[in-house]
Amino acid sequence: MQTKRVRDFMAKHYATVTPDQSIATAVRIILEYHQSAAPVINEQQHLVGLLSEADCMRSTLVEGYFNEGVTLVREQMSVDLESVSPDLELSAVSEKFLQNNRRLMPVVEAGTLVGILSRQDILKALI
Repeated sequence: MQTKRVRDFMAKHYATVTPDQSIATAVRIILEYHQSAAPVINEQQHLVGLLSEADCMRSTLVEGYFNEGVTLVREQMSVDLESVSPDLELSAVSEKFLQNNRRLMPVVEAGTLVGILSRQDILKALI
């Protein structure tokens, strides 16, 4: 049986956001691409954070309720990141998804973001 690897099932076309974008812009991007989160990248395409739907909801609720100014992605993104290698076996990644209740994991190779892997990608690989 052939080993299933992340690179064979990861999405290669996906939305990203930058630290200096507004949360409102990031929400539009996440919704347009139907992702549960968006990797946050710098100018060199290096992963610097992850912005989840929950991060966006928290910020949007505070902005709307308290009528505060514009919040930037850098203020809400998670920086304690877990990423996976494209050469990792899907079975190992599946365990990480389950243990950490993740919906999406950035795929990084040599420090550069090369894809994203979602729960749906793993389910597609399993069937």
